[in-house]
Amino acid sequence: MKHTPLYESHRALGSKFVDFFNWQMPLYYTSIVEEARSTRSKAGIFDVSHMARFLIKTTSLELLDRIFTNDPKRLESGKSQYTIICNERGGVIDDTVLMRLDDSQFLLIANACNHSKVWEWLRLHSKGEVIIDVTEELASIAIQGPESEDLVERLFNIDLSNLKRFHLILLDDVIISRTGYTGEDGFEIFAPSRSILSLWEGALSLGGIPCGLGARDILRLEAGYCLYGDELSEDVDPITAGLERFVKLNGRNFIGSEVLRNIIRDGAKERLVWFKLKEKVIPRKGDEIRYQGVKAGRVTSGNYSPLFDTGIGMGYVDSKVARDGNTIEVIIRNSPRPGIISKR
Repeated sequence: MKHTPLYESHRALGSKFVDFFNWQMPLYYTSIVEEARSTRSKAGIFDVSHMARFLIKTTSLELLDRIFTNDPKRLESGKSQYTIICNERGGVIDDTVLMRLDDSQFLLIANACNHSKVWEWLRLHSKGEVIIDVTEELASIAIQGPESEDLVERLFNIDLSNLKRFHLILLDDVIISRTGYTGEDGFEIFAPSRSILSLWEGALSLGGIPCGLGARDILRLEAGYCLYGDELSEDVDPITAGLERFVKLNGRNFIGSEVLRNIIRDGAKERLVWFKLKEKVIPRKGDEIRYQGVKAGRVTSGNYSPLFDTGIGMGYVDSKVARDGNTIEVIIRNSPRPGIISKR
């Protein structure tokens, strides 16, 4: 079992741990719901050092243009972009964030569950680019919530008011990126593993609230963000998943692009939707979704939402059903529960 550099701190804080793709990670410290609420109202701090991190050194964009759906040519130094790696069938190998540190260095953030797969894919398609797995050397924490800017400014004694979303700055060996996975304003901080503990403890001393993976999952679900293994897989394409805004096809020929062009031309058979139930019941992965009494799809993720104070979820339904405002039923423990498809 792997541990992040913050493991002993998590233990001291009384964390309840969970095995997450061979990482022992904090599930919660006090309460999953309370930690989610704290992130929405204050500043939650998350250990995200389990995420895979790859440093790519290249003066050419050939590799990046060949494997990513988003256009790396639009990525200027000091900016980040959400982008997807597809297989030849258009299925999602992983959804990632690509950061351009300078003219010739990029930092790729991938999901922990796909660490080895992404590493092998990069090596398979590289043509001389230097690719380094820096997951062990470079750790990361996320500080998220309406008070996150003030907290990070005090932590580093800098002004971040002009740092836009999906932009980043370099402070010696630390990267501060205005990105996150909660739907709140926030920052992801990347620092050498030897120094991440001091930043974590500093953020705690400034009023940050430690939060685990349980709260992170609720927050991303409330925001309608996909989770690999639930909404995304190698059998699901980004068009069906509603991520077409991150697929830039014009004049490009990346892996899987021709398949995606055909899906856009012919229309996706299913579409990913977000829904809210009218009762405080929790939909679960695999639950049937019905429309007008007929099976229309299945739930991919579900949970209780403290923000909406009811059950929420995401799922794939027939594309004809995937319309904002449509009333659906989710079959939970053999009982139909009414809900509505919404853009949140």
